[in-house]
Amino acid sequence: MEHCKNPWNKECKNNEIELYIFFKGTKLPICRRCWSKLANKEVEW
Repeated sequence: MEHCKNPWNKECKNNEIELYIFFKGTKLPICRRCWSKLANKEVEW
């Protein structure tokens, strides 16, 4: 089972995947908890 691969929180191992993002040409799974934090940040990827 895959787990969250949030590039800004490498410690997260949550497997409740909310969506995928492309970061530096790689498709990464992002969990619900990390996505709620990322969605409110001004981050470019």
